[in-house]
Amino acid sequence: MLIGMSMTTIKITTELRDRLARLASEDYGGATLAEALRRLLAEHEEREALAAYERLRADEDEWASYRNESRLTDNAAGDWMRQDPAA
Repeated sequence: MLIGMSMTTIKITTELRDRLARLASEDYGGATLAEALRRLLAEHEEREALAAYERLRADEDEWASYRNESRLTDNAAGDWMRQDPAA
């Protein structure tokens, strides 16, 4: 049990539970059903993010704007690396 995490019960069909258990066993190395759900959700969210980038890339102007903005934030985030450590 995860410390600090509340638990709940959900109702799903036996067939769905068995499919999830099989996935947890075969694809996720015997993970718990909760861990299998976590991984499935993470994979789903990653696919959604990648799809959003593909939609952004499809619009050349928006993609160029995104790339320019990301360069600015990358440069700002790297400013600490360029500071003189002796200062």
